[in-house]
Amino acid sequence: MTHKKTNILQDDDGAVAVEFVLVLPLLLSMVFGIICFGQYFAIANSLQQLAAEAARYSALGITSEEREALALSFVANTNERFSFLGPDKITPSISTLSEDVPDAIVVSLSYDLTGSAVDVASGFLGFEFDVLTRRSYLAY
Repeated sequence: MTHKKTNILQDDDGAVAVEFVLVLPLLLSMVFGIICFGQYFAIANSLQQLAAEAARYSALGITSEEREALALSFVANTNERFSFLGPDKITPSISTLSEDVPDAIVVSLSYDLTGSAVDVASGFLGFEFDVLTRRSYLAY
C-alpha cells in the first residue's frame, strides 16, 4: 500500500498544464501590449510624416490660399502614400502665418483612434485617449 502512495506523490502529469494556465494570461497580455504600442507608434509616425510632407508640399504655392489648398489636397490623398492611416479618420487644421517674418504654415493633423487596438487598450486600462494629434511648422 505504501508503494501506491509514493507513486501518486511522484506523479506530475498535470504540472505542465497547470503551469501553462498560469503563464498564458501574462503571455497574452504581453503580446496584446506589443500590438497596441506598435500600432500607436506606427500611427504617430505616419501622422507626423504626413504633416511634414504636407507642409513641404505647400511650398509650391505662391499665396497663402494656394499653400493651404495644396496642403489640404496632399492630406486628402493620404491613402496613396500612407496606407496605414485611414483617410476618413484624419482631421486637418492648416493655418498660414503671413504676419510673421518669414511667412510660415502650420499643418496640424488629428487622428481618431476609435476602433483601433490603442482604443481598446485605453478603454481597458481606463485612459481617455481617443485622438492623436501631430503638427508640423514650415517657414518659407
